[in-house]
Amino acid sequence: MKNKLTKNMGLKLASVFLAVVLWFVVNSVNDPTESHSYNNIPVKLLNVELITDSGQVYEVLEGSDVISRVSIRAPRSVHNELKEENIIATADVRELSSLDTISIKLSTNLYASKITSITGSTDTVKLNIEDKRSKALTLRATTSGQVEDGYLIGEVTTDQNLVRISGPQSVIDQVVRASADINVSGMTSDIVTNAEIKLYDAEDQEVTNANITQNIKSVGVKVSILQKASVPVNFSVSGEPAPGFRATGEIEGNGGTIVIAGKSNAIRGVSSIEIPAEALNIADQTEDYTAQIDIREYLPDNIHLASSEDAVRTITVRIEPEVSKKLEIREEKVRVVNVPEGYDASIAGLEESFGIEVIGLSKDVAGLQANSISGVVDIQKWMQQEGLEEPEPGYYTVEVDFGLPSEVTLLEPVTVSLHIAEKEEE
Repeated sequence: MKNKLTKNMGLKLASVFLAVVLWFVVNSVNDPTESHSYNNIPVKLLNVELITDSGQVYEVLEGSDVISRVSIRAPRSVHNELKEENIIATADVRELSSLDTISIKLSTNLYASKITSITGSTDTVKLNIEDKRSKALTLRATTSGQVEDGYLIGEVTTDQNLVRISGPQSVIDQVVRASADINVSGMTSDIVTNAEIKLYDAEDQEVTNANITQNIKSVGVKVSILQKASVPVNFSVSGEPAPGFRATGEIEGNGGTIVIAGKSNAIRGVSSIEIPAEALNIADQTEDYTAQIDIREYLPDNIHLASSEDAVRTITVRIEPEVSKKLEIREEKVRVVNVPEGYDASIAGLEESFGIEVIGLSKDVAGLQANSISGVVDIQKWMQQEGLEEPEPGYYTVEVDFGLPSEVTLLEPVTVSLHIAEKEEE
């Protein structure tokens, strides 16, 4: 029996070998081993908490967490079934090198035992690891575009005034402000909306980085749109200059216009801005009085200036010294008027020619001439001053009214003796 098993042993072994070779040949012909490429395979990072739990953040550099091409050598039948999603690429943070790189491990979740080889175009993930930093920024809203003609932008408010950001220190240090912008082009009424919050550096360039986190991404914004109107500003004066000086009545800057803004119902009720006299007190002044007046202090409620450049006005009240002039008046130029019926009135005590001295500003006094001035004693006016309903006969001392302009006064009044008597019946 033993001889039968061992007889022709070499021939038998050769037959087995040839059978195996033939099997491989047949399989190679029907299911040949080939190399195929698979593109854009993402790499999953494992155990990233080892970085984040230590107060640091990481950033993948150069897109190294995506393998542009993975080459797999395997039978054709395997490639027929294998897809990109069956390829598993991982990088374990526990294997982080001193250069902040991690080796990539490749495998598949399908036919792994039939794969001859698997290689990628890149074999490491590159990281940038930094300390994590947080910062709170004051949140402001800005506007862009132009409102409709005749309108302007009023107050711009947000429903939150702070935004907190965190991320890599080098990135967070660049951020200096946070802002939400609203486009107001063509608007004539208030805007209430939500706006995206954007971050900016010191050069006003937007900072965008996927590793920055914000506690809020958008904010509610209200933009008040105000109507404009042009109105005059009127000034008045209080107080009297020092003795011997008078205000000329000229106020430089009075009546100039400013542009105000407000809601339409508030604007309609404003035709001018009146500055109270207390703002320009010229008491005891001996020369031109100049003051800086802040118009904003005297604006009606809910009215604003369209431009801050109009806020302060320089106002000058002209003040000049008084001048005097002496005039010679003829006695016959003084007469009695408005004598009540049934009475006679006469005056005495004046010389044939007497002098008066008038005082006022040069422009008011210079034109006065004696031949154009006459005096009167008005009985009715005198009775009103004395509280008399009917005259009583007798002698009275009364002042003569020379009908001088209101800006001109007498240095000393001129008085006469007035005699009133009842008319005798015929």
